[in-house]
Amino acid sequence: MFNFDLSQDIEDYLLANPVSTEFKIITHLQATGRLHKKVLANPLSLFRCHFLIFNALYRLQYSTFSHQKYHLDISSVGIRLSPCQQTDAAPSQPLDTYSPLGLFYLDLSQLSQIREQDVNKLLDQFWQHYFSPQQKTQALITLQFHQDEHPNLSFKCIKKQYRRLVMQHHPDRGGDADRLIAIQQAMQCLEHYYP
Repeated sequence: MFNFDLSQDIEDYLLANPVSTEFKIITHLQATGRLHKKVLANPLSLFRCHFLIFNALYRLQYSTFSHQKYHLDISSVGIRLSPCQQTDAAPSQPLDTYSPLGLFYLDLSQLSQIREQDVNKLLDQFWQHYFSPQQKTQALITLQFHQDEHPNLSFKCIKKQYRRLVMQHHPDRGGDADRLIAIQQAMQCLEHYYP
């Protein structure tokens, strides 16, 4: 039978790559044969893969914290493994063992209860929020456009403005990295609205 606990595989990977992402972990597990190459091919398989990764990450987080081996930060945008600070005092940042997200991923019954239509519904809700008119408006404002001033705005014009703002706000030219990230995210959003 397949061993669904991926925590040892992920710990080994994070020891060699202490700053990573979920996608990099999945790619590694596919390369080692622990996950199927087509695990991201459909919504239900994608959800199950994501669930198993985060189940292993939270198991690893609790285990390494209780043994004072490492500190594992888990978020949707990054995973970071760092050594625990060895002091005589108690740990400076206690682990939230009642984290609703952690408790969800540690409950393996969630894995068997989810159905494909549930996953599709969650994805539809995400995309409806992602493609909301407010998202588009905010992205245009970030790129310094106002819809009422540019009712027939072309994607070519948006790309030109994007390039100009990237040059202006790039940290290598004295710009602000956070502002550059916001500009890049706005462009990614607008790519979905304009052909």
